[in-house]
Amino acid sequence: MKYRISRAIDSDLPLMQRLFYQTVTSYGSLIFTKAEIKIYSRLATNKSYWQKKFKDDYIYNAKLNGEIIGSFCMDKKGNLEYIFVHMNYHGQGIAKALFATLEEVAREANIKTLTTQISILTKGFFQKNGFEIIKSAVNVVGGEEVISYSGVKNLP
Repeated sequence: MKYRISRAIDSDLPLMQRLFYQTVTSYGSLIFTKAEIKIYSRLATNKSYWQKKFKDDYIYNAKLNGEIIGSFCMDKKGNLEYIFVHMNYHGQGIAKALFATLEEVAREANIKTLTTQISILTKGFFQKNGFEIIKSAVNVVGGEEVISYSGVKNLP
């Protein structure tokens, strides 16, 4: 499988919105409250929100045959807003490649520390990638407790 990782460009916008919306509405129920899903699905369709993020943040996409199959967003302070891979492409090393690109972008931007919010589902990924994990909150989602974490990684 030959995919390419590159910085998001304006023509990526419709593909990004669709992937973000699909990810939030199908996979999000495992980690977000219903209110959060509603908020994030609205953001997915907000064109001006994405245009501002394209300009202000570092958004990179993994593309395969013209489709976006994974993405990350990091602000200029090193806060990783999201990193995700389309569910049909899990387990193929795409998240690992996206994360390697993220670290490279951070170093080039002279960002020394990465921070992010982490769910129980992504905790293992971030631990494998050198983050210190800190338990930060317990939310109730669908009658169940969901523990969220924050993560910090200092770059060499």
